[in-house]
Amino acid sequence: MNIKRWLIAFVLILIVITSLGFVKFTQIQAAIAFGESFPEPSASVKSTYVSTTEHLKTVKVVGQLHAKQTVTVSNEYAGLITYVGFQPGDLVKANQVLLRLDSSIDEANLQAAKARVKLAKSTYQRVAKLLEQKRISPDEVDKAEAEVAINEADVKRLTTLIEKKTIRAPFTGYTGMEQYQVGQLLDANNAVTFLVGTNDKIWVDFNMPQTLPQPKLGEEVMVAVSHSQVQQPARVLAKTPSVDVASRQQRYRAELNNYHEALSHNQMVMVNVPVAKVSAAVVPTNAITRNHFGEFVYILEKDDAQNWRAKPVKVTLGDKIYDQQLVLTGLSGGEFIAAEGAFKLQENLLVYTDQVAAIDGNNGEQ
Repeated sequence: MNIKRWLIAFVLILIVITSLGFVKFTQIQAAIAFGESFPEPSASVKSTYVSTTEHLKTVKVVGQLHAKQTVTVSNEYAGLITYVGFQPGDLVKANQVLLRLDSSIDEANLQAAKARVKLAKSTYQRVAKLLEQKRISPDEVDKAEAEVAINEADVKRLTTLIEKKTIRAPFTGYTGMEQYQVGQLLDANNAVTFLVGTNDKIWVDFNMPQTLPQPKLGEEVMVAVSHSQVQQPARVLAKTPSVDVASRQQRYRAELNNYHEALSHNQMVMVNVPVAKVSAAVVPTNAITRNHFGEFVYILEKDDAQNWRAKPVKVTLGDKIYDQQLVLTGLSGGEFIAAEGAFKLQENLLVYTDQVAAIDGNNGEQ
């Protein structure tokens, strides 16, 4: 009797378990079918082809501009200013009077010296006639001739002194910001002004570390003002004969155009010096994705169903040129890659691209 009850209970339990299992299996199958009814995960991107280029690799160094003509104008003698011929920042012409110092005493001395020359010449003429008459010795004539020479030298000295008290511009250029007034007293050897010459050419000096390839004389470098992206060519003219001991760098000088005097003396610029020519692939910057493994580009390839799939390729990056990125390794050119929207992709993801129709049409596919 007990065995029969146990058997009935066991059968009932088995039926319940089987029923529950069947219900659960039905639910799982329904869930799987429901999941399969959703479309496969995908992403839409813009795409492009990889191109190649010959890129001139450059090194960017800091340079400094130097005007071809610069000089500190100084006065040799002390004196009181009687005339000012320039204003701060003026454009002055060559030989233009900048300052004139008081030379009234020197001019008076010059007049006296000229009078002494006249007297000495008259005396010399008289003694020369007396010598012809053999009424005096030749020594008297020599003394009179020497007196003429001494007084003429004194006239020349005073004339030069007066000229040196008139300070002139040695060449055409712009003066500094110094300002003077009539009546101001200048000491000897005072720096009157710093003069920068005008020229349609200007020099740029820059240093290259000795560990890098060095530019050759006559080679072209590109110069950009620090606040501008516009570059202009400059040609290397000279280099120092030795490497600087402290910095271990070689100093070079290049010449570039300075039309309309847009560049200034001592202005800082950036100099792009070519060091090597490399062949590289070119991709848009938004085609590059990054993670802790490195930099990647997603190549788009078709699967058996002719759908685009994303394939990550690790790349080595070179220089960035505006919105284009040079790729040194990983791409050879001609690959069809994801550009804008590439950050959304992962390996083997279904991809929809704006160029599918055009590519299919070119391949004759439907």
